[in-house]
Amino acid sequence: MVVLFVMVLVNRIKKGILIEDGARKGFQTQKENVLEISNSKMMKSGIAPEVVDNTKCPVFKPSKEEFEDPLVYLEKISPEASRYGICKIVSPLNASIPAGAVLAKENTGFKFTTRVQPLWLPDWNVDDKVIFFMRGRNYTLHDFENMANKEFSSKYCCSGSLPSMYLEKEFWHEIASGRKGTVEYAINIDGSAFSCAPNDQLGKSKWNLKVLNLSSVILFVFLAVSTLPQLPKSPLRLCETSIPGVTDPMLYIGMLFSMFAWHVEDHYLYSINYHHCGAPKTWYGVPGHVAPDFERVVQNHVYTDHILPSTKREDGAFAVLAEKTTMFAPCTLLQHDVPVYKAVQMPGEFVITFPKAYHAGFTCGEAVNFAVGDWFPSGQKQARGIHAFAGCQSFLMRNFSAKKQCFSIIPKNMRA
Repeated sequence: MVVLFVMVLVNRIKKGILIEDGARKGFQTQKENVLEISNSKMMKSGIAPEVVDNTKCPVFKPSKEEFEDPLVYLEKISPEASRYGICKIVSPLNASIPAGAVLAKENTGFKFTTRVQPLWLPDWNVDDKVIFFMRGRNYTLHDFENMANKEFSSKYCCSGSLPSMYLEKEFWHEIASGRKGTVEYAINIDGSAFSCAPNDQLGKSKWNLKVLNLSSVILFVFLAVSTLPQLPKSPLRLCETSIPGVTDPMLYIGMLFSMFAWHVEDHYLYSINYHHCGAPKTWYGVPGHVAPDFERVVQNHVYTDHILPSTKREDGAFAVLAEKTTMFAPCTLLQHDVPVYKAVQMPGEFVITFPKAYHAGFTCGEAVNFAVGDWFPSGQKQARGIHAFAGCQSFLMRNFSAKKQCFSIIPKNMRA
């Protein structure tokens, strides 16, 4: 199953920041990492860059009984949800301890360093090279929140939240305007904002990302995913060593319009994100069965010959996408008949992405990767093609235990 989707933060959390748990985004940390941000020909034709009237992704509201085992539930909804590449799950359980309080208690002296991101879409030519990440500043959570609040208030002359649809348009207008603003974003921070307190119903559930077996990412929108990788049905529990962001959750802390580029999860794994608190976050998704169409659009309408020489377009596009530095508006896909689905994620909700799903956007939260039995075909395909581009490491396959236990979770029709 191949899926493409974009995640966009269209509001602000609390007073301007977002915290989430989720999967490792795999941002490149080199000082000169080029971001292939494409303005596309549609900007010149007057086509609005935002997506408004697109189809919504499926939303699931499990009962407490259905919510008991996340991997069983995810396998149940996968046949329907995977057709969209992305889905939303509304948790029937609530966290009784705020993510901010968890971080303050479990991470005394908690600080993080941000990265500075460009906020514009240039026309691509030989001179249009933009640094995706430049080193930012060191913050406490409180200091970062104050900075984010100040930026939000100075831009919109208010301290309250604004409608998601309005801010969605504002984001795409901002990056298409060429004003060359910047935002700050803290990425790949080890840890989780899920509470371990016995009275926290969500924290002690199997949906705690530290247990699931995924990787978590906390952004300043509070997305959490930490328990799933360790559950009995999760193949990732068999990894002999922990892999940050893949078997262990990570945090991402961002502000209004913090973004991450289009990318696919390592080894085509699933990913799960939990929105702890803060502003709504807008996602755009493309079904997996049109992933080849997505890649053709990128080859022909995003990259130029300077970025992707004509002699290397087919394999080269995948290689450049794998660097996780490519960002462009979803309307580029719509203009070329690639369907796009939308989700607006609220606090207390999970977003699931499916194997081989490309995604991007602007956000903060906690996330992690996970796998169920039907992941193995995708994982095998990715492993075979792992040498097609530089920098991709087959660390996951190398870390799987060769125990019979692994064989027991492989679907019977896939066993040798």
